[in-house]
Amino acid sequence: MTTVQAILAAAERLSPFEQLEIIQTLSRTLQHHYRSIEAPKQATPRVLGLHAGNISMSRDFGDELPESFWLGETHESAA
Repeated sequence: MTTVQAILAAAERLSPFEQLEIIQTLSRTLQHHYRSIEAPKQATPRVLGLHAGNISMSRDFGDELPESFWLGETHESAA
């Protein structure tokens, strides 16, 4: 039996008035908890071209990779 199941089983044995008290207490606790959570800030709009030219790719970026790459073999890089 999980903790939640044990709590529910115990609550079922309470009087309707006691069950209502538990519900009201949980409701107040949750309201307080969710009030303390900060609302997500609005995202700022993206600016096209803001970082233009900051990234470059090598000319061989689209070339086929060597078999040694796919086979996991190590190779010395050209200096």
